[in-house]
Order: sequence, then C-alpha cells, then structure tokens
Amino acid sequence: MKKKRGLLFLAAVVLGAFLGMFIGMFKARAESHGIILDVKVLIPWISAICLLLGFISVLLTFNFLKKSRKFHSLYQEEMDDELNETYYVQMYRNLEFGSIAFNITSVATLLSLFISLNEVIILNTNHQTFSLSFLLFVVFLVAQKSLSKTIAIVRQFDLALFSTPKDVLNYINSYDEGERKANLEQSFRILFQLNQYVLPGLYILIVLFSLLTGEIQLLAFLLVGAIHIYINVMQLPMVKRYFK
Repeated sequence: MKKKRGLLFLAAVVLGAFLGMFIGMFKARAESHGIILDVKVLIPWISAICLLLGFISVLLTFNFLKKSRKFHSLYQEEMDDELNETYYVQMYRNLEFGSIAFNITSVATLLSLFISLNEVIILNTNHQTFSLSFLLFVVFLVAQKSLSKTIAIVRQFDLALFSTPKDVLNYINSYDEGERKANLEQSFRILFQLNQYVLPGLYILIVLFSLLTGEIQLLAFLLVGAIHIYINVMQLPMVKRYFK
C-alpha cells in the first residue's frame, strides 16, 4: 500500500512537471506570435455552459422527484412484500438523485446568474444570457419547493425551504441507522478529498492560469486558501464537543 501511494505521488509530481513545461512552452510560443490570452473572450462561453448545465440538471431534478413520488404511491398501494421492497428502494433512490441534481442546479444557477450579470455590467454585452439565467433562477425556486414537498411526502419530514444547518442535521437524524452511516462515511470521503486532493489541485490550476494570463490571480488564491482553512477550522467544534 505504501509503495502504491509513493508511486501515485511520484506520478503526480511528474505529470505536474510535464504540464508546467507544456504551459510554459505554450505561453512562450503564443507570446512570440503576439497572442495574449484574453479572459473576456471565455466569459460568454463559461456563462453559456453554466446556463446549459443548470437547465439540464433542473430537468433531471423534476424527473427524479416525479419518479420518487410515483414509487411512493406504488409502495403505499402494493401488498406484495417483494414488490414493496423494490418500490421502497426506488422511491428513496430517486429522491436522493433528485437532491443531488438540485444541488448541482443551485451551483450552475448562481454561476450563470452572476457571470452573466458581470457581462451586462462590465462588458455591456449578452443581455439574453442574463435573462435566461434569471429564468433559470425562477425555475430553481420552483424546484426547491418541489423538493421540499417530495421530502415531506416520502420521508414524512417538513424541511424548510431555506434550511439552517440545524434543520439539515435534524433531517439527517431522521434517516435509518444504515443510511446515516453511509452519509457519514461519504461526508468523510468528500472532506478528505477536498482537503488532500481537490483544493491543492486548484492551487496548481490557478498557478497555470496565472502563467497563461501573465497576471497573478491573487483573489483566486485567497478564496481557495480561505476555503481550505475554513474546512479545517470548522472541525474544532467537533473536537471540543466530544473530547471535553
């Protein structure tokens, strides 16, 4: 296991070195031909991609929630134990898929809305993308209400539209023991991967982007650093609570 981890680390270092060399060569070649990376050209494309992702994910949200309610109705009506078990699994499975799709929608909606707003205010272009982003935001609010209603039907739990951490914790505690354990394990994996892989990887990407643009992306460094510190500092309350 240690040998495998060592090889993975070495592979990451070598890949990073080659990627850095490639970026450096690309930048030098671009500068020799008078080509400068203009971020303003990329902004409309990024905004459009976020908008498309938002509409796709919100459609998936409604689809999964609809299936969850359908299987809940079948579960309530079915007397056969084997079919009942199938419907039970499917209604919760689709509810969780719908929740994941909804969370992706929220990220895509905010990105699309704020990026397109900057296009309108700063670049004075692409009012259509902003209008579509605002429409997506309205649909997102409808999806949020639909999700809360589906949770109330399937899990018999009234989750507020604008939930606090305490509300979500109470919601998680309403799960059965196996589901809570699965959520705990997955939350640990997400936190570990963010801390050890994702955020360090973002530092590297920001460095490469700084090399391409010829500008130090100070704000990006500060934001990623603040998030990195936050997810570690927020573990202190747990330590204080359980190791008094």
